[in-house]
Amino acid sequence: MARDVGSEGELQVSKCHCETGRKRHRIPRSIFIPFEATPPFNIPNLDHDSEDEAADDDSTVSDGSDEDDELNILEDEPPVPDIDMLDNVPMIANLLGEDGAIPAGVFNNVNNEGFDVDGDFGDESLDSGSDGSLEEEGPPQIATWRMNLTALSQVYNFYMVAYTDKIYISRPRSCSSHALPVEPDLILRPPASTMSLSVVGYLDANFPHQVNHLIVGELGNEEILLLAYDDGDVIGYYTRHIENELRRRERDGRSNKATPEPFFHENVGKSAWGLAVHKQSRIIAVSSNTHNVCVFVLALTGQPYRHIPEADPVEFFRNIVKDENGNVLDPGRDPTQPPVVLNHTTSDGSKIAALENAVRRRDANWRIILETGHTGTNIPNIAFSNDEYGEASKVVAVDINGRLWLMDIWHFDQRPHLKIEGLHRGRARARFQGQPAHSHKPRGWGVLVLPESSFLPMKDTEDALGLPLNETKCASNEKIGRWIDISQGIKYVKNNSGEHPWVRSRNTQRFAFNPMEPRRAQLESPWYDFDANVTLPSLYGWIKDSSRAGLESRLGRSDSGHSRHDTVLEDGSSILRTYEMDVELRSFEEGGMGIMFEKVIDQSRPSHAVLPSMRISHERLANLIHVPELSLVVAGSMCGRVALITLTRPEEKGLPFKRAFKVEAILPTRRDEDNLLRPICPLLGVAVGPAAFSGNVELTDRPVSPKRYRIMLHYYDLRILSYEVFRKSRTDPLSVV
Repeated sequence: MARDVGSEGELQVSKCHCETGRKRHRIPRSIFIPFEATPPFNIPNLDHDSEDEAADDDSTVSDGSDEDDELNILEDEPPVPDIDMLDNVPMIANLLGEDGAIPAGVFNNVNNEGFDVDGDFGDESLDSGSDGSLEEEGPPQIATWRMNLTALSQVYNFYMVAYTDKIYISRPRSCSSHALPVEPDLILRPPASTMSLSVVGYLDANFPHQVNHLIVGELGNEEILLLAYDDGDVIGYYTRHIENELRRRERDGRSNKATPEPFFHENVGKSAWGLAVHKQSRIIAVSSNTHNVCVFVLALTGQPYRHIPEADPVEFFRNIVKDENGNVLDPGRDPTQPPVVLNHTTSDGSKIAALENAVRRRDANWRIILETGHTGTNIPNIAFSNDEYGEASKVVAVDINGRLWLMDIWHFDQRPHLKIEGLHRGRARARFQGQPAHSHKPRGWGVLVLPESSFLPMKDTEDALGLPLNETKCASNEKIGRWIDISQGIKYVKNNSGEHPWVRSRNTQRFAFNPMEPRRAQLESPWYDFDANVTLPSLYGWIKDSSRAGLESRLGRSDSGHSRHDTVLEDGSSILRTYEMDVELRSFEEGGMGIMFEKVIDQSRPSHAVLPSMRISHERLANLIHVPELSLVVAGSMCGRVALITLTRPEEKGLPFKRAFKVEAILPTRRDEDNLLRPICPLLGVAVGPAAFSGNVELTDRPVSPKRYRIMLHYYDLRILSYEVFRKSRTDPLSVV
């Protein structure tokens, strides 16, 4: 059996600190907060101890949305129709066209009770300059349908959140509850670039300069804040400069309205999404709706760059373009003409070699554009993989079709991108009123590259997987390779509920119903047909027969179209890929076995039920944060739930897998939900960072311990739920306090 209390790496969840946006910003009841809702109509008698504070009495009555009508940030799907009523229950009206499609623009300019979703709320009344105070009348405005919009510095003690085009910087005022001040200590308002003025926003054409995604990362010896915008802008700040300004204001007050300037401000041509920063190689990567990835290679030596317009139209960075086959394209090509491929077998060969050498010298700024060609699509998340020396080697990207891309950065000798398809089979969407169904696979949303050092050694194999071995399932075929399914492990996640809070509290009338909702179709059947005719031997049998020949005899060969060694990363790291609700850990070695956990953050609800404020399902595990010191991955979903995933490395010999993971907790916990701490609205962002010292103000920028971290969940209604996690030693249980 899977271990009970006290097993290796077990996560213990206790008190949650809750602070509503209305309380934090002291917003009077007369002012409407989008997405804020009243408690459920029927609150059952839940025998739980009170946790900090339940839903505040000053909540206003609204489940409404201020969103700008985008249903999927990276899909070209038409919107869902308006909400109607059927037997006194909200229902999405049937506005299907003759071809079975929903007409575009059905939800244009949707607002809630007169809230202006198109304007920059309150900007007309802003004071001149930026003094860091909350200069707007009313609550901060949310940019909807984005990715992670919050972060904690890993070096200093401050919290960052993006509201439309602004970044609020706040020093937490409590070392236990991590409460934020009424007004932010600093507001950053980076202006739009000149190039962005010609880029139409993907989510909001009227207000394109809004943040889609932000991260913190290390670039050399500096920690940076990196921002991706809907107008294609990518902006970077040194957190050291932000900290210096916070300290100056704490010392001298806000009479001087100076704000830090970004050190990096570029544009990638269309809406920017995926972000990655490499510490040792000092490079930045950005994915966008061009279906490409831009790698910005910063100069480390040489003379200051002189822009030569005839040589390169882009100021500050010289361009190199590589297509999906690894061919170098003429960077000066006319975009309206077919690309010109530089030929290695002609005089172009010396030019290609010179380009490669010039980039590796790092004596100029280079922008390497990695194209995905006609098979490419939008790319929400990216990461770097390393060579054996710790230098960046490839960009690992996931697209919304679930496909992984492994893209070489430095070699210009025709090294094609490697594509790894998702594991899921295409599922027919349910028919509605006789309309034809279409195949649907879960979307790809997240990717991480995880070194061996991040995996926690586990003596017990069942502890490494989070469930008894006889409850695992095994899958193998030539297309997907060999996999262990640990989805039954959800039963062993403590203080977790598989039912939506509105279902558990018998308030299903609060849902709207969308009969054309496609995103829940995948829940009708598993990702793999675990049929009696194709079910593989149990894991017990695999352990007893662990030889390579024995495995191949039992499972059959699984060469999947490309050489397996091509998918093995140079430094032996593993790739973690996430979909809408599923988490997959690929094997790091040729012929190895991967781990699959399906429906990690799912909660059951009635068929076709959706939140009235969102109108379609919004499960997407896109917000991934790796905490190496805790062997932890924090996986946040827009639906409002966050999975805490411990990376494990079983020490038992002879196993067909050498790395695994288990889901140890899902936040908010069932107790938090039953105490009405979780708002039923989307998650704006999840932030993870070291906990700070208490007492001495001079020490607030130093971590209390390298292994004690805080996790802050920030919701669309401005509520923040805070937790702390830690391990006393490498092998001790992980606690949440």
